[in-house]
Amino acid sequence: MSEIGRLSLLIAFLCAVFSVGSIAWGLRTGRVGLLRSGRNALWAVCGMTVLATIILGRALVARDFTYRYVAEHTSLDLSPLFSFGSLWAGQEGSLLLWLLILSSYGGSFLWIYRKRLDPFYDAVAMVVASVAIFFTFLLAFVCSPFRMLANPPLDGQGLNPLLQDPGMMIHPPILYIGYVGFIIPFAFGIAVLLMNRTGTRWIEEVRRWTLFSWMFLGFGVLLGARWAYIELGWGGYWGWDPVENASLMPWLVGTAFLHSVMIEQRRGMLKTWNVALIVLTFELSIFGTFLTRSGVLTSVHSFAESSIGPWFLSFIIGSSTLATALIIYRKALLESENRMDAIVSREGSFLFNNVLFVALTFATFLGTTFPVVSEAVTGSKISVSAPFFNRVNVPIGLALLLLTGAGPVLSWRRATTSVLQRNFILPTVAGILATLASLPLGLRGVYPIVTVFGSAFVITTVVMEFARGLQARKDVTAARGAMAIVDLMSKNKRRYGGYIIHLGVVMIFIGVLGSSVFQKEAHRPLKTGETLTIGDYALTLKGTEQKMEPGAAKTSAVLDVSQKGKSLGQSRPSKAMYFKSQQPMTEVALHQTLGEDLYLILGGVNEDGTVSIQAYINPLVSLIWIGGIVMVLGTIFTLSDRMRLRREEKEAV
Repeated sequence: MSEIGRLSLLIAFLCAVFSVGSIAWGLRTGRVGLLRSGRNALWAVCGMTVLATIILGRALVARDFTYRYVAEHTSLDLSPLFSFGSLWAGQEGSLLLWLLILSSYGGSFLWIYRKRLDPFYDAVAMVVASVAIFFTFLLAFVCSPFRMLANPPLDGQGLNPLLQDPGMMIHPPILYIGYVGFIIPFAFGIAVLLMNRTGTRWIEEVRRWTLFSWMFLGFGVLLGARWAYIELGWGGYWGWDPVENASLMPWLVGTAFLHSVMIEQRRGMLKTWNVALIVLTFELSIFGTFLTRSGVLTSVHSFAESSIGPWFLSFIIGSSTLATALIIYRKALLESENRMDAIVSREGSFLFNNVLFVALTFATFLGTTFPVVSEAVTGSKISVSAPFFNRVNVPIGLALLLLTGAGPVLSWRRATTSVLQRNFILPTVAGILATLASLPLGLRGVYPIVTVFGSAFVITTVVMEFARGLQARKDVTAARGAMAIVDLMSKNKRRYGGYIIHLGVVMIFIGVLGSSVFQKEAHRPLKTGETLTIGDYALTLKGTEQKMEPGAAKTSAVLDVSQKGKSLGQSRPSKAMYFKSQQPMTEVALHQTLGEDLYLILGGVNEDGTVSIQAYINPLVSLIWIGGIVMVLGTIFTLSDRMRLRREEKEAV
């Protein structure tokens, strides 16, 4: 079967090359047959990739250790679920997953636009096939997942203990769907430049694809934060790890594009900027893959140093250079149709929004890559830790929070004084009142105060927008109460879906504020029967438990937990030592409520028999995860309007 797997990747590479050549020649000569052949070849890339994935997945589940990849990432004591999940645990398998999702996007594009005879869509398919050439080449010739062992072992090395978590079964695929999905907006942007396409129809289509990928990438980032919170056992959820940053950067630039594209649709402005954002988003998604697989940075997410880093770097340089050259060549096509009338306007707020998102991305990029640059220049690697990112990025993030509330209530073209007074007085008063109400709770410092003020400001503006919409529709609909809100939202899903997303963002800001500013910590060694007090909680050590699990020895501390004298049951923070990797793993114990999390860590059992316990109270941290769900629901609601438009287009055709 390994020969079939290698052959399928080789055929996929040849089909990708043929697809690009056939479509390019068909566009030049106008021969429809060549265009059709190029599309069929892209379908073949998808089919061959699916076949290769099935073969490797079967080998992983069967634990066929004649495959080098299987021997390195599975073992006999690993469950079938985690055995299959090791498909994306290693370098070759994760690249195959990337190619699978890439080719699936290509196939989905071909299916959705199968009735479109416009050569423009063939140009889009050609760009997708061009990227597929790179990934099929890597898998067919550089790092094949189908390399065999002459003397296979009786058992494999097993899966990294950090990855043996149910969350890792869904986190990487969801993240990759977001990462790879930016290929379609990128392909649209390059096709516009290649075909010298005018008009804004393509912008609406790109916005749908971007929103879909943006949703999955954002949800994947939050799932990663949740995994770090539960599995890494350091009391937090975001440490500005290089690969965390790499997943965040394309999401930030994609967010900037989703805002600025509204200006192009409405005013015909920022055309060059929007194409540049599309290109940058895609390049940053490739850059994130480069960071993970090159070994140039140390990260809990990254793979060992390998030889494919230069290939990725060459691809990034080549594709970005080509895209930049096309943008310069087509500068006449991308000229703005209008000019900004006033800074104090919705266009102005979106422009500031974009500047801040790009600044946030640049600061994150600089902090992430500085260790590599410093090592190349000086010979010594200078690390950049969380304090740098917090010092630079937190004020930018708070400015974006304030703009989130200001943008929707500003008028297009120019905001008059009366409009500003009518739209800003109530949110400002609400922000001040919320801040004053928070001061007795211990709110101190400029950043926390701005967060509370900004959150109240945004929530008030969203409520005002819903109230105005209901007032405007009360004469044309008989619906009342909740049905009136549903009717209002259904008439403009893009606008009100965006407001739902903004509410999710506010919830995340509040969750971050509560879990960082108001976090409580306590830790000390306990003897059996002793109690550690933290906040309203009392933790009494009842003893320790030893347990053997498949592939690991587990030690747990048994704690009786009570709050204000009321028993909450027992918690068992643990440490597990995995035999094969000789790697210890921390398993935290969580007592979760909507208001706060009690987060317990076993530091270890000391020589004198005492047990080291670390305890944290993380207030409002649940709002981070709830806010992420709200953002996903808001995005799905917004995309449902795109589905309606798609049905209308089909009916028109």
